[in-house]
Amino acid sequence: MKNSILYVLFLTAAFFSCENSDDTVFEETADVRLNAALASYEKQLVEAPSGWNAVIYPAGGGSYGFHFKFNNQNRVVMYSDFADASAATAKESSYRLKALQTPSLIFDTYSYLHVLSDPESDVNGGDLGEGLKSDFEFSIFPDSVKTDVITLVGRKNKSRLVLTRANEAQATAYTNGSVAKSLLFNNIAKYQTYFKRITLGGVTYEITVNQQDRVIKLTWLSGTTGNTFTTEYYFGPAGLTFVKPLVNGSQTITGFTNFTWNANTVQLGFSGAGANTVVTTAIKPLAVDLAASRRWWQKPVDSGGEWRSEFGFHVNGVDDAFKVKDLVSGKDEFAFYIYQPAVDPDYDVFAPVFYIEEEEKLDLVYGHAPGRPTFVADGRVIFPEWGSLGTVPKPGPAASSAALLFDPSGFYLIQTSEDTYDMVSAKDAKAWITWE
Repeated sequence: MKNSILYVLFLTAAFFSCENSDDTVFEETADVRLNAALASYEKQLVEAPSGWNAVIYPAGGGSYGFHFKFNNQNRVVMYSDFADASAATAKESSYRLKALQTPSLIFDTYSYLHVLSDPESDVNGGDLGEGLKSDFEFSIFPDSVKTDVITLVGRKNKSRLVLTRANEAQATAYTNGSVAKSLLFNNIAKYQTYFKRITLGGVTYEITVNQQDRVIKLTWLSGTTGNTFTTEYYFGPAGLTFVKPLVNGSQTITGFTNFTWNANTVQLGFSGAGANTVVTTAIKPLAVDLAASRRWWQKPVDSGGEWRSEFGFHVNGVDDAFKVKDLVSGKDEFAFYIYQPAVDPDYDVFAPVFYIEEEEKLDLVYGHAPGRPTFVADGRVIFPEWGSLGTVPKPGPAASSAALLFDPSGFYLIQTSEDTYDMVSAKDAKAWITWE
């Protein structure tokens, strides 16, 4: 103990000795240098006459476009591509530049930026308690501050926010509604048929859009060989912008512009790679992944798990068409639907799962037992009806879901990520279920 005290006293003496030395490394104190840096950053933000275009990449995935106009009264006016209203209507809130562990830019009143971080899942579609794992407080690192581009890192979730100095035309695209018009692209979800195609420069692409994660997948054929390209996207002054461009031979697609939407005919049009196109539909994939169905079925067998669906079947443009989320078992509420392969040598399980709140556990009360599926050479999977588990209410959501599963036309399996698949009706492609 005595040695420790002596050691501390020695360090204290050394510290004061250094403080009193005339041979300092810096001519100014750390506080002075830090305040100068903060003032410099504020000056750079404020003196951009047309503001800043921005893209944020939340830790939860996706990419979202913003426009900021800062003033020297700690106020910022912003637009966001998250929704039609936020893309068309400016919102003013406050900001601060403050020294935390590093110089930081803080958006300190609720704004469009906070929507991505909102812990209520019904606000942004993210996880309950976490939202999209985005940020509204950002660290500033000197090496990432350039004259026209500033890259910041979220202090909590490490989201990346990239600010790019806007020109007058880009700022006007927000104020005159051009950016908001680009969100007409979201009407692609109103097509009742799962498989959608566009033709650009003589090349036909199948286009698959995940609007929640802001991901576009384009599939095309080179002869009989299927090719796939996937990128995140956001909306901004240039319309819908790909985070990375698609290069297909001499054709480069950086995004889409010039959107039109006809609600009467359900037809979406836009331009890409210098050509105009309209979205059409098909009842089967452009390039069938012949192994996808068996791969989907086998994965839970190998891992000992099951596939889950939060909403059940989407049919004829209606999410949760059979209202499985309204299912209850006594006081127990619906949790999710499952497909569990190879539960028995003769059958699989397709059933709703309920959450028992008092016991904090899940329970399978009733369901259906498909027989071992048939994997057809053309890529389809067909589910035969083997039997049922427990007493299934008839009619009802579970009975309707099983009737669709057992359709003799079968399904195509579309792998949308490493751990997700869409199972699409081969009858008319107007019914599908997402498995995670």
